[in-house]
Amino acid sequence: MSSTSNDCDQTHNVVVLDSELLLSEFCAAEASKPLRITCYGSSSSRTPEKYLKEARSLGYILAKRGHVCVNGAGSYGCMAAMNDGVLAGNGHVIGVIHEMFLVDNGYWGVGGKVIRDGGAHKVFENATTRSNDHHTSLTIAHPKENDGPVREILVAGGSDLQERKKLLVQSCDALVVLPGGPGTWDELWEMACARHLNLNQLPIVCVNVDGYYEPFREMLQKAYEDELIKLVPEEIVHFASSSEEAVRWIEAVKAGTPSIEAAKQQRAALKHKTSIIKGSSFFSASPYQDGRSSFFSFVLSSVSGGDEDASATLSSWAPLLGITFVIGTAFGVMISSSLPRRR
Repeated sequence: MSSTSNDCDQTHNVVVLDSELLLSEFCAAEASKPLRITCYGSSSSRTPEKYLKEARSLGYILAKRGHVCVNGAGSYGCMAAMNDGVLAGNGHVIGVIHEMFLVDNGYWGVGGKVIRDGGAHKVFENATTRSNDHHTSLTIAHPKENDGPVREILVAGGSDLQERKKLLVQSCDALVVLPGGPGTWDELWEMACARHLNLNQLPIVCVNVDGYYEPFREMLQKAYEDELIKLVPEEIVHFASSSEEAVRWIEAVKAGTPSIEAAKQQRAALKHKTSIIKGSSFFSASPYQDGRSSFFSFVLSSVSGGDEDASATLSSWAPLLGITFVIGTAFGVMISSSLPRRR
């Protein structure tokens, strides 16, 4: 299919890419460094169109930016939609399937067998297919080694999906998570856990379409505030409102470009520490908390000039200021009482 075409076949339905995406300046040039980006997402045929649209955009953006899109090769849901986008953009794509999808009839051959109907997207019809029968690492072809786009199918074995999940993230540079169900969540949280334990440093970003992943964001923040996780949530999983924002973020992270994300992380950590200090300070145990807290809040606000970060920093000194205030007052009373009184 021509790279200028915006029509692609998802099973039996014709889908059209957004016109603004086709004219996007971001898609007009390849990235300075091609990346291997693993994408998770739904495989359900009932996936809402708003999620499919974002998935198609992701596939197209990755194609036009010169990145390799690695996914589960599905024919339905977000996986199919992102493959539609890759196909429309004439991009590089690698699909990873389990051997359970190999049967005696279907689309195309794999070592004497074929992938069953619906087992993989049409973009892989002429793909190079390799099996991992001996559970050894498969070396992936680099895009620059080929005249045309990379199209590969990797077939995982085993009695469960562990080998498939390993192949999905093998040698990848980043993870993008589209809306999906338990399978998608399992893949996301396994990699988030590995990142939290410092087993890898892969950037992970959820495309938060219509607030789909907002509960996950809130859960991470709650876990951090309750000290159940040690890393700032943003360091574990980033949330983007669109596929373009997700890819831009990944490229910036991999390029080491400073961004406002570092400032956000510091601010979140500072707020967390401040909340702990407030909860353990003498303010919370005093019957005069409201008046005294309001007084110090007024002072801190005046000194900081209303700046949120400065106010949060000064707030961390509130317990020391409070203790100093109490000691100073007591000391003053003692001196006053010891002075001779005039008659």
